[in-house]
Amino acid sequence: MTNSEFQAVVLAAGRGTRLPEVLGDAPKCLLPVGPYPLIWYPLNMLSRHNFTEVIVVVQEQDKLEIQVALEHTHLKVKIDYATVPSDSDFGTADSLRYIYDKIKSDFLVVSCDIVTNVSLYPLINKFRADDASLAMLLFKSGFESDVIMPGPKTKHKPERDMIGIHTATQRLAFVFAASDCEDTLNIQRHLLKNKGQLDVYGRLLDAHIYVLKKWVINYLHRKEKISTFKGEFLPHLIRKQHARRSTKTLPDTISDVGVATKNEDNILHYVTHTALDQKLTQTSLFNQSLSHIPYHGDVVRCFAVQAPKEAIGVRVNTTLSFLAINRKLSGIWTELCGDSHPLIAPGAVVKSTQTKDIIVADNAKLSEKTSLNCSVFGANCVVSPKNIVTNSIIMANAIVDEGCNINNCIIGHRAHVKSGSVLNNCLVGPNYVVEEGTKSQAMQLSNADQYMEIDIQ
Repeated sequence: MTNSEFQAVVLAAGRGTRLPEVLGDAPKCLLPVGPYPLIWYPLNMLSRHNFTEVIVVVQEQDKLEIQVALEHTHLKVKIDYATVPSDSDFGTADSLRYIYDKIKSDFLVVSCDIVTNVSLYPLINKFRADDASLAMLLFKSGFESDVIMPGPKTKHKPERDMIGIHTATQRLAFVFAASDCEDTLNIQRHLLKNKGQLDVYGRLLDAHIYVLKKWVINYLHRKEKISTFKGEFLPHLIRKQHARRSTKTLPDTISDVGVATKNEDNILHYVTHTALDQKLTQTSLFNQSLSHIPYHGDVVRCFAVQAPKEAIGVRVNTTLSFLAINRKLSGIWTELCGDSHPLIAPGAVVKSTQTKDIIVADNAKLSEKTSLNCSVFGANCVVSPKNIVTNSIIMANAIVDEGCNINNCIIGHRAHVKSGSVLNNCLVGPNYVVEEGTKSQAMQLSNADQYMEIDIQ
């Protein structure tokens, strides 16, 4: 794959509304995952796949902070920051529409919150072989299923999708949230006609990694009422697979569709498909037609590719998944990132001689006379002497004073744990000050005006 064939877009303008316990007012894409900010992982993945330039969509107010955070991570990609207005409620489809004029070729869209070691080549090859409009990547779910959140007892409601895939061809039949499904799943007859067996999955994770044709963003650009990509545009595009062209034959020199309309709301108006394209499709050895008509005459085609079961793939879009990836990272680091990226950043200061399985980000300062085990320490955090920290996440710019014992906790961004505190199974929110000598068990400590039960979805 060459950079000239596909452009790459990383969507990083989301506010992380499902991570309020750990995020505060910080950009979601800068959540610490091991020694790097979250956005580093999709950018590193794209670098591994020979991308040298990436468009990163961020909120205008966050651009400088994100730039500074990525400066010392030694990424080998050139980043073109596209900023969306900070006072706008932009969905993912809105963000893509906003950068419409930057997209000049077929392109990949990647969410900033994906952490994976999967190869993208099977996905891209499927996209090429079947001349797809869209191809999406799926992982097995359940990465965080064995992790228990600190803080008050919570109800874990995993977000699940119902995904229909035609077995022989990997064509997508439907994608919708399982919460929208009643006790009975009704499948329309036309989804089965001529396409063979249909498998329905309820435990696959949409990686939010998509490969798309250039014409798709041209079409999206006109659909101004569609705000989200996954929730609105993806189901819309899948349904449009049943749109049909006119039987009128077009000359080779015409790239528009064979329909007797100039209606720009019609998706077929956008599909580049010449008479030569039709002949190539009919004679191709790669198309997976089940009849003498290639793809049953469908000119809009959406496919799904499942990652190998052994692949690592987690979307860090809830507090539980954030905790899970940090807890498990040291055990999967080599498999995830290889040997070229150290778990203890070169700019970190670690004076403790009692450490085991720790991960330390840039400019963290971990003092002597500390016992630090199975924990993650974010950028610029400070841990003073005579502390014990076990199975915990100390986030960026947090401070832990002398004589504290912290076990199975998340200490939030810029939080301050004062001396003599004993915290066990606690969730300390961003900017919160734990007063001297505090002893807390299974508590959520935050600056919220009132207690709010966490309902992880």
